[in-house]
Amino acid sequence: MLNILIVSGYSPYPTMHGGAYDIWERLKGISKQEHTVDFIFTDKKKPSEIDLKIINEKVNEVFFVKRKNKIKYLFFKKPMQVLSRKNLVELKLKKHYDYVILESEYVGEILNNKTLKATKVILRSHNNESLYFKNLCLSTTNLIKKIYYTSDAIKFNNYSKNIYNTVNRIWFISKKEALEYSNKKGIHLPAPVNLSRMKVQKLEGKNVLFVGSLFMPNNIEGLMWYLKNVHKEICKKNQDYKLIIAGSTGSVSEDKLINLFQKHSQLELILNKENLDDIYTKSSAFINPMLHGTGVKIKSINAIINGLPLVSTTIGSEGIGLIDKETFLLANTSNDFITSINTLLANKVNKTSLAKNAQNFIIENHYLPILGKELV
Repeated sequence: MLNILIVSGYSPYPTMHGGAYDIWERLKGISKQEHTVDFIFTDKKKPSEIDLKIINEKVNEVFFVKRKNKIKYLFFKKPMQVLSRKNLVELKLKKHYDYVILESEYVGEILNNKTLKATKVILRSHNNESLYFKNLCLSTTNLIKKIYYTSDAIKFNNYSKNIYNTVNRIWFISKKEALEYSNKKGIHLPAPVNLSRMKVQKLEGKNVLFVGSLFMPNNIEGLMWYLKNVHKEICKKNQDYKLIIAGSTGSVSEDKLINLFQKHSQLELILNKENLDDIYTKSSAFINPMLHGTGVKIKSINAIINGLPLVSTTIGSEGIGLIDKETFLLANTSNDFITSINTLLANKVNKTSLAKNAQNFIIENHYLPILGKELV
């Protein structure tokens, strides 16, 4: 049995976005292997007592560290995402850990904590962070955000390299990024999947679903592109078609998002709903029209787990290893999306086959056997 410390840049529960889902499910997988797990997380505000209690049930000890953003961090050498979590340096740690798992470079400041004692340090690479922030810059028209995203994109280029050189092991969530990294210390550890949550849906009706963080500009950018170039054409051919958009709002006001989407017909908007089971059940296909981004999109994996056939851009499906026309439908143009969705809505057999093949792929490439070998 090992002593393991996991350090996260945010609370993993409730799982309101893909990064939180990846951390939470993997944390549960590690705890099932009967290791002793301590957990540090940073956030701008402390979670509710109910949420903290649920986290506590999965780990031995929890440490909360306040995260603070300051404008002056734009003028420092390290990324703002890192400096906002610099209080990790002040945390007093008393144990010696066999493994410390850093959930992204965001928490790299823990390595400067003089009380941290560890045999090995593992980095979970959620994204190519420099490229990720470059893509966020391309996704927004907000000048202030563009300045911030550009700044962190430049800074992460060097900071990530330093972290990669420092740690003993790197777990890439993206198969593509793992292959691009030639150093032997890196491996592909797929996104965690709870196989007991695999579902088979009826796939009846013509509801098409998107689930994602609605405070992220690249998600909004993809949705607006879809609504402008695809949605109207699907509506023309399918009077009973409906697009369901569900997601968390973060710091964005619900009214702002309602105003953004309410002008579109045959659209249902669902905000900040923790349990989405009924929404997946009443849907018959899932779209991921993201145009910019890096790493694995957990929303696409969750769609597969929940039994929906996936129609996605290359960006929305990259890093998972899915095969076009076998485990999902690749759509990078408006015509591709229109053709793929109309085909699925008209053919239940095609929908069922895609969903089943994708689930078989996820089962065959499950993360737990790899994780078990890593923690030896």
